[in-house]
Amino acid sequence: MNPGFVLGIETSGTSTGLALAASGRVIVELVERSECGHNEALMPLLDRLLKDAGVSAGDISGIGVDVGPGMFTSLRVGLSTAKGLALAHRIPVAGIDSLWCLARTARPSMDRVLSVVDARKRQVYAALYIQGRPAIRPAVFTPEELVLSLKQEPEDQTRLVVAGNGASICVGLFASAGIEIELTGIESPTPGVVALEAGERIAGGLVDDAAAIEPLYLRRTDAELTREQKLKPKA
Repeated sequence: MNPGFVLGIETSGTSTGLALAASGRVIVELVERSECGHNEALMPLLDRLLKDAGVSAGDISGIGVDVGPGMFTSLRVGLSTAKGLALAHRIPVAGIDSLWCLARTARPSMDRVLSVVDARKRQVYAALYIQGRPAIRPAVFTPEELVLSLKQEPEDQTRLVVAGNGASICVGLFASAGIEIELTGIESPTPGVVALEAGERIAGGLVDDAAAIEPLYLRRTDAELTREQKLKPKA
């Protein structure tokens, strides 16, 4: 399957990002950080993207969407847009996790790269990739738990490349534990990488069910926790 033009949608954080890729390269990429929410910024940005690329929505033959982990509401905005386009135009869609895309954004070789995203509540979402394979699978950690997991990995003299907006939460602990790191300054995945990754997966037949695809939260939302608390029997 040749996906042709692939749209990448990235809304895991505070920025709204869209990209269009074809034949293994990014044609155009737009990232906007505005005061309005993703739901207000995304469709006008999509119109700009298509205009800049000189294509129409009908020319899109594949969609990649960042499914998280990340900001709960933001992820749902991106995902609902991807679902709407995919179902309306019968376009194949691939959901890509943000930690993988973040690692590929920071280091395309995916060798010794740690993705760390601020999960708030003094926790991070993190994953470690070595030679393109997940050595530590995506999960939610306290900074101390993440350092402990990293120390259990086999010794390697190569510095650990670190990307994501959760790096600043952990950097002091990394230093105390003797973990050598290289900070990239990259805080979020690029939509171009989402589009490229999706294009490769769709070409290989790895397509998700547009009606069933859901965000990857890794932990329960505040609303779920509040509902659970209310349902607990009173003592």
